[in-house]
Amino acid sequence: MMRGPFDTEQLAREVAERLRITRLALGYKTQAAFSEAAGILRTGYSPVETGSRLLSLQMALLLYDEFGITLDWLYRGDRSGLRASLRDEIRRLERDG
Repeated sequence: MMRGPFDTEQLAREVAERLRITRLALGYKTQAAFSEAAGILRTGYSPVETGSRLLSLQMALLLYDEFGITLDWLYRGDRSGLRASLRDEIRRLERDG
């Protein structure tokens, strides 16, 4: 079955929230420290985490290489490929707000 068109702006917001909570779960308090650790320019990363631009595949792959953050988690919200400790911390942060 073919899916209808998806809302890119909504996807950007969902990815942004997953990035924010993942960054915090990994212990990075700032976007600058997180993006630097991944080898991404802060000026390129910031609009992605705020949801004003969709995460590029190139950035997603850098995040995977550095932190093991799967594309399934970032784009689809599927946590199953994340390491258990990261999955648990994300759940805790989501629960505790």
